[in-house]
Amino acid sequence: MASTFAGTAAAQTSGNADTRLRLDQSLDNQNAEVERQLLKDADDLDGVPSTIEIDGKTYAVANTVSEVGEALYVAVARRQWPDVRRFLQAYLAFEDRDPMLVAYARGALARIAGKLREAERQYRTLLGLQPDFVPGQLELARVLFENHKDREARRLFEAARAALSDDGDKAAGVLRTIDSFTQALANRRGWQGSIALGPGYSSNLNQSSASYTCLLTGEDGTCLIDRKVPDPIEATGINFESSISRRIPLRGHSGITGRVLFYGDIYPDHGRYSQTTLTTQLGYDYRTARTSFTLSPTFDIGSLGPDILYDAVGIRAETMVNPSATTAIQIEASRRWFTYRLPSYQDHDGALIEVLLTGWKVLPHGWTVFAGPDFSAKDADDPVNAYRQYGLRLGVNKQFGQAVSLLAFASLRQRDYRAYSELLEAKRRDREQNYVANVRFPALRFAGLTPSLLVQHSRVSSTVDWLYSYRKTSLAVRMDYAF
Repeated sequence: MASTFAGTAAAQTSGNADTRLRLDQSLDNQNAEVERQLLKDADDLDGVPSTIEIDGKTYAVANTVSEVGEALYVAVARRQWPDVRRFLQAYLAFEDRDPMLVAYARGALARIAGKLREAERQYRTLLGLQPDFVPGQLELARVLFENHKDREARRLFEAARAALSDDGDKAAGVLRTIDSFTQALANRRGWQGSIALGPGYSSNLNQSSASYTCLLTGEDGTCLIDRKVPDPIEATGINFESSISRRIPLRGHSGITGRVLFYGDIYPDHGRYSQTTLTTQLGYDYRTARTSFTLSPTFDIGSLGPDILYDAVGIRAETMVNPSATTAIQIEASRRWFTYRLPSYQDHDGALIEVLLTGWKVLPHGWTVFAGPDFSAKDADDPVNAYRQYGLRLGVNKQFGQAVSLLAFASLRQRDYRAYSELLEAKRRDREQNYVANVRFPALRFAGLTPSLLVQHSRVSSTVDWLYSYRKTSLAVRMDYAF
């Protein structure tokens, strides 16, 4: 059995990277969509009662501090940014200009340009001049929200709401907006996750090459000694995937973040091939509008059949940068120390280093493409089981209206084993192809459950072809629940 399953440890570890990428991306997309829905009608914080009205007519603005100042205020309220820049330049020429209005306009221009630190500085200057100026409180709270200073943003939103609570119907729109932001803040610090469960199918449960070789032939052509690998096992079972995460904000941009992934396949009629994986991390998180950084200890457990296959402790670092509103770059690096519990796998004990680089680009019509290289280095007590792995991933994400969403990607990897195997009389090299598509059907959602279809196909070509080369297709029809 040890030789039959000799590739299981490497295959399970390799497949985890693709599964984690898919689950992490799905959870991040889910969280972003929830926040977008909460804030879709919450962009307008300028509904605080004002005596200035615009009826669509064009007014001449005299070159006086009062009229230019009034025009500047209206331009900021209307988000007419070219006019804001023009009137601000003119307003700064007056010696008796109002420093509050200058800070208000500069803060708005900085925010719209994505310069959130400068916007925060300007709004704090404004509130230093008049601490109870509610529009300034709201704009500062929004900037802090966008820059992930969540604790202070919540305090400011709550203070502004208390100040407006006695204004009745004339402040109703602003109060609804404040409530949307506070709900989004509560969602950020709450539990977020998903569960997917349903029947699954595997065409090659035992990852068999189905190889047959005649090693010795008699004079009459009869095969005297042969070598036959067991036939592929087709099986149905239960596929499940679950994830849960939470971030607790601390002071400023800092926070404590945790994430748990638990996934696998259970085959009741072929229990020894069932596999599950549990990955956990809990650590420090730093987040701004454009960057994030996480450093976490990790703990993983993998099972094979009824037994624990391995456990692993490690550390993981992750950073993401958003150069623009349509691009993102993420670098992940981890080191885990694996201890295999089954006697036949204990010569696989050793550290695994993984480095992944992923870039995302949002394209027109709702398409998102992502791609990146990855590298793994696995040490083992027996150098025959140690390897270096080089890979490349390419995928797309697309939402087709409210009816269907698609996440599809391919990964190509080459795994070079370190030492020559006397037993196999070869130095092993595997080339692996993985193709994954996850299709969800939000239009068919009922009782909070969304139907989905997960399709995976793998091909492995090995220098030890008779034992390690195989093809495998897996299907799962599941119901997804997000919270």
